[in-house]
Amino acid sequence: MFMQGRYGFDALSGFLLALAAAVWTANIFVWGFIPSLILWGVEAGLVALVIARGLSRNINMRALENRRFKKVYDPVKRWVLLQIKKIRERKDFKYIKCPACKATLRVKRQKGRHGVRCPKCRGEFQVKI
Repeated sequence: MFMQGRYGFDALSGFLLALAAAVWTANIFVWGFIPSLILWGVEAGLVALVIARGLSRNINMRALENRRFKKVYDPVKRWVLLQIKKIRERKDFKYIKCPACKATLRVKRQKGRHGVRCPKCRGEFQVKI
């Protein structure tokens, strides 16, 4: 009953909570009372913001904030996941860009020249591996 009509937890809240955890971890390695106190204040502020967003009744505004966050966060997340995938598959595949549409293509790592067709723009081009 208490959470009825409240916004709850979303992707932005999760990011803020992870950021608070990262600041908390950094605070472990900080020497000195004043810097540690400042970082503790940042941690407490982030956690308070997560709680305030979760308990907010202004659902439309919180959803708008989350959509704006996701507009920035999702492309960054996709790029990072692609880089991880490239590292994992570096022995078997090579990632190239289509010269026409700049789409990222994955080709089998075999020596020689190969004809490649882009599935996005249907353009054909040669690639040497």
